[in-house]
Amino acid sequence: MTQFMYCFYFLGHIIDKGVLVLIKLTKYIYINILTIIMFSVCIMFRYPVIFYITYAVMVLHEAAHSIAAVCIGLKISHITFQPFGVNLKLKNKMVYSLADEIILYISGPVCNVSLALAAALLCRRYNLEILRMFYISNIMLFAMNMLPALPLDGGIILRKILMYRYGYKRAEKVMRVISAVISVLIMLLGLAVLYRTRFNFSVLLFSALLIGNIFTQKEKYNVDFVKELMFHTKKKNEKVRHIIVNEGCDYKSIAKQFNIGSYNVVYMTDNDGKITDTLTETQVINHIIDSNVTV
Repeated sequence: MTQFMYCFYFLGHIIDKGVLVLIKLTKYIYINILTIIMFSVCIMFRYPVIFYITYAVMVLHEAAHSIAAVCIGLKISHITFQPFGVNLKLKNKMVYSLADEIILYISGPVCNVSLALAAALLCRRYNLEILRMFYISNIMLFAMNMLPALPLDGGIILRKILMYRYGYKRAEKVMRVISAVISVLIMLLGLAVLYRTRFNFSVLLFSALLIGNIFTQKEKYNVDFVKELMFHTKKKNEKVRHIIVNEGCDYKSIAKQFNIGSYNVVYMTDNDGKITDTLTETQVINHIIDSNVTV
């Protein structure tokens, strides 16, 4: 039964983009429809103990991330009960130092390994089955999350380090390759496990979810990309000028707003004021040139 729980865990991580409907319980509390399905599956298979232990481990993992977020100055918007535990949605996601980035994403795995160590010490004294399951669940979650592949914590940490060293675009390319290689290796391992056990497909599904993330990860508005645009020119003592325009605005009109003495960043917004795309001044200029060539 534990394999079903971890399947829901990683499925929930990948689709946590508002794809599925969130049911609003109160102003600050939401529940993902997958969470309800997961509870139903557990009741049908009559494995309440394993489910509660697994879900508790996931809740503690996400709670550690949330505590770390508050400690580094991020603000909480609302609480969502996801298949992978309790998730506190943040109002702001901008983190300004690599150390804080690592603290934010390493906190969950550190929590799991600490709980596993505590459970192992207690097992020596009490030798209870529930402690053994708690230990195994924490070790499994720690080991899988620390793989250097996206969207796992280990992969995010590696991407942050690469981004600070080589820039956003190069880091994204490197992480796509690393994630793809690890996904294929895990898929081969999953096929071997399925062949030997004739039942355990969790590793195979885990690899499929990692592969799926490679093709669904691209975002128009990426915090890391925006952060690099905002701060990468400081070494040259250049000012960054932020320009906000509505969707469909003419590119020549945008270019007229550029300040020659600054590095210009353009944010396109919809009618509700939400950012839908981010453009550099180079992209705007290239679009104008391409349009003129076409004409």
